[in-house]
Amino acid sequence: MNEQPDANSKNGEAPYRRRYVRVAVDFPVSYVREGVEEPKAGHSSDLGGGGVRVSTDEDLPLGAVLLLRFQLPGGDREMVARGRIVLSFYNAEEQLFFHGIAFTQIDPREQEEIIRYVASEVQRLALEGETAAD
Repeated sequence: MNEQPDANSKNGEAPYRRRYVRVAVDFPVSYVREGVEEPKAGHSSDLGGGGVRVSTDEDLPLGAVLLLRFQLPGGDREMVARGRIVLSFYNAEEQLFFHGIAFTQIDPREQEEIIRYVASEVQRLALEGETAAD
């Protein structure tokens, strides 16, 4: 499920586009920062085949590597993926840090399962007249 390039790019440059479609999600995520033994709890806010956005109560640095554990909504088993933080920001209203995490190591079968889940959510949202996450 690749997004197509925007025909209305500025200055002849191709705009940034995600490789995978993302959808809004809401499920717990456990993570361990590389070099730190203690698992911490976070919460997902969007998911795609290439990564996940996780909210935490701690400020994690860009480039930090995390081992993630989560279960898809309606899923029956835990998924494990390694990812690198590529985006971080603080949401003052929610008093949480949000981290965009790009998967760097994930079982291809689990990645396919995520892609199928996202595709089914996109279809469900289209039928309900909603949109996928930007």
